[in-house]
Amino acid sequence: MTREDYLRQVGYWLNDLPWGMRQNLLAEIRAHLDELPADTDLRAQLGTPEAYAKELRAAADLERRRGPIAFLRARRPRNLILIALVLTVTGLAIGAVVWIDRYEPLAFGGGAQYPAGAKGVAGISGESVVFRKGRPFIFGIQITNTGRYTVRILGVPYAAIHPWTARLLMTRPNYSGSMTRPYERFRPFDLKPHQIAFLVFKGVYACHTGAGAGLTMTYSDFPIRYKFLWRTATTAIPLPEDLAFVFRTSCPPPKNPTLTP
Repeated sequence: MTREDYLRQVGYWLNDLPWGMRQNLLAEIRAHLDELPADTDLRAQLGTPEAYAKELRAAADLERRRGPIAFLRARRPRNLILIALVLTVTGLAIGAVVWIDRYEPLAFGGGAQYPAGAKGVAGISGESVVFRKGRPFIFGIQITNTGRYTVRILGVPYAAIHPWTARLLMTRPNYSGSMTRPYERFRPFDLKPHQIAFLVFKGVYACHTGAGAGLTMTYSDFPIRYKFLWRTATTAIPLPEDLAFVFRTSCPPPKNPTLTP
């Protein structure tokens, strides 16, 4: 066993001592080892590293230290600083990821366009409109970015088949809240803080649902797909009033049904 190996193993059995105290003891042991002849059998002369460390503890009245405080004091101050920095950076990174995952700045922008003929009906909450196959159809809302950062609007991902065939149109983002034309065909766009945009489906009523006479389909929100940094999510923006489609006659599904674009 070399002197460095012997010294390292003695240090292992003293690793509960404060870092500075342990370094001083090991420096004294190193000086003592350097005084011994080069061919000295250290185990035969001094005993095993564990036994030597026990004798050193007994001579200096150094009891074994336990617990988190002793563990921290036994670490090198520079290492403690590095560990603290790593933990701080990790904590900040985790916090940022959680915040980004919960960041939902989109909200109702104050305006909505319901289909022509929509009105309140006794017994039905919100607005209702009678389904009329082939008639013109329009339905949309304003959205606004209430947050501090720009988000990218990706689309309106309604999950079900609807009683219309329509294109998704948009107005360019602005700060005035204008819902006036010209409409443009929807394309993903950036919505800056406090900007407002109008998204609207425009087309015709169409039989895609298979709803029978007397049934009602009700919409309570307008889903918006958006992206912020690396996160893509969908937020459901509540409509100012529920919108119900009333089927007075049955509406069998077409042979080749299509989803709303």
